[in-house]
Amino acid sequence: PADVDKIVFPVSIYDAETRSQNFGQVRNAYIRILNQAGGAEIARYDLSEDAATETAMVFGELYRNGADWKFRAVGQGYASGLRGIAQDFGVTL
Repeated sequence: PADVDKIVFPVSIYDAETRSQNFGQVRNAYIRILNQAGGAEIARYDLSEDAATETAMVFGELYRNGADWKFRAVGQGYASGLRGIAQDFGVTL
């Protein structure tokens, strides 16, 4: 839609606090964007930083740049889980 100018890709570990899990324990985590027509990989972001306390993360975002869409790797971790991401974006859970 024309009124959308950004799509954010958050991820979280379900019930992370109860299970004592965090992204520091996750190996080979990545996000990738594929071309719908041919399935070619357009963008990829590998989680390679130490995320020992983060239970949720914004991996990246697609944003509108004129008539084009571009991908930006973000890698912002949240120890406060999905609730922390929601608060930063003004969403109430």
